[in-house]
Amino acid sequence: MTIRSPYLRRVTEIIMQHGHAVQYVHGDLDAGTRPFAYTVGLHAQDNRGYELAVSGLDAETLHGLLNTLPHTLADHSLEPVDGLELDGVLKDGLLLRLRPVSRPERLAIIAALYDVTPPVWQALWPDQHGRFPNDDQMAQLWRAQPLL
Repeated sequence: MTIRSPYLRRVTEIIMQHGHAVQYVHGDLDAGTRPFAYTVGLHAQDNRGYELAVSGLDAETLHGLLNTLPHTLADHSLEPVDGLELDGVLKDGLLLRLRPVSRPERLAIIAALYDVTPPVWQALWPDQHGRFPNDDQMAQLWRAQPLL
């Protein structure tokens, strides 16, 4: 396959060098959308068949989380499942919780490079009380951290 887009060629170079790339999508606060990011190329590794995503944080934090999460899962021999909680990724003893992304086909760079849509798992981060956006008592956190 010949990749004509300079951007997609660069993403491919990053994947070849690091095993995956992180695609950042800017939000538009005026339009009410929050930034998010997702991995590209992770699913093509021998021991993985998925990608990861996080929403609602700044670019540096999103990038850091998506470079740390694959190692955390691999180091503990964990496969993503709905509701899996991960310790040791965030500070202050806060957990991350995984959930499946409902429309992974919207993560266009994956499909542009691979012509497939693998499962994508969103890592949810909690509020200061340890509550997640999909918890019953969380009415506001979904605005800061939209479910993908």
